[in-house]
Amino acid sequence: MKRPPGQGASVRGPGPGAAAGPGPGAWAIATAYVGTVVGAGFASGQETLQFFTAYGRWGLAGLALAVVLFAGFGVRVLLLGRDLQAASHRPLIQWAVGPRLAPLVDGLMVFFLLGTAATMVSGAAAALLEQFGWPRWWGGLVMAAASTATVLTGLRGVVGALSFFAPLLIGSVLAIAGYSLATGPGLSGALAWHGELDLAPARFWWLGAALYVAYNMVLAIPILAPLGAAGRDRAAVVGGGAVGGVLLGFGAAAIHLTVASFMPAAGALDIPMLFAARALPAWVPLGYSVLLLGEVYTTAVAMLFGVAARFGERGGARFRTSVLVGGAAALAGGLFPFAQVVGTLYPVMGVLGGVLLLAFLKPMGK
Repeated sequence: MKRPPGQGASVRGPGPGAAAGPGPGAWAIATAYVGTVVGAGFASGQETLQFFTAYGRWGLAGLALAVVLFAGFGVRVLLLGRDLQAASHRPLIQWAVGPRLAPLVDGLMVFFLLGTAATMVSGAAAALLEQFGWPRWWGGLVMAAASTATVLTGLRGVVGALSFFAPLLIGSVLAIAGYSLATGPGLSGALAWHGELDLAPARFWWLGAALYVAYNMVLAIPILAPLGAAGRDRAAVVGGGAVGGVLLGFGAAAIHLTVASFMPAAGALDIPMLFAARALPAWVPLGYSVLLLGEVYTTAVAMLFGVAARFGERGGARFRTSVLVGGAAALAGGLFPFAQVVGTLYPVMGVLGGVLLLAFLKPMGK
């Protein structure tokens, strides 16, 4: 295999927080994949509302397509990270688009990672405001501080946090969504919702699904690339990507059906799932608020790590400085309204992600 142009120091030596010993197995990789996407992908319900629920029954077809794309591209990115021995997303970008375009795409990715970290901080602030009446800046500060502290532990600490929280989060999402569907308007209510295209980022359901996967993959690449390089073996890398994609599909489908069953009223809140939860016993909205905080925490951690790994690929003081600067920037950006950020940032990210994923399909060695 020919080394891609400009790869250079990106892959020499240990990456941020690297340690000796066997790498992560399939389950650790799958849960880290889920933990990276869950906060920006479906935690609040706002994301699935815009990219799936807005299309009514066709949203289910979009979710089926999303599962296939998540699994396929998850495996592809992990294998590229393994083949290129990537410590960050940069070697993949250089290989995919070439040395001339790589700086532009790299810069856009860093911007989107920081923007998504800010979106997670905004989501936490919105959840704490809508459920507990906390001031936005207070909720944002708590999330930014927790995420920054975790990323300072390096890749091992980040993967450990994602692997610990992701199974709990997916299990809780499925349980609360199932309880909501069983005791609320139910599946018949979800299927009765015919959609509202004014809420969607694109006119066609398949394009909405493709944009959804593409923007989430932009966020996942900075974690999946070094995970692929660190993976225990090729089987673990492939299995982790496939299982992670399926789990993401199940989680998004559960949220979509729950929100759809309470439409159109649920669309009036920044956090549509909290509207659905409030129709249930008092412990449910409280429990979902805690769950939501865990979900946006895992994604915020992944985003900050992606930024820090890019600027401090060998760890050390530069990595730590990048973490602190990124955390401060996420806190500042997190003061903007959550739904507004989702509706403007994510579709643009989807366009970049779509171009990048198509570039990733070319054969290795070219």
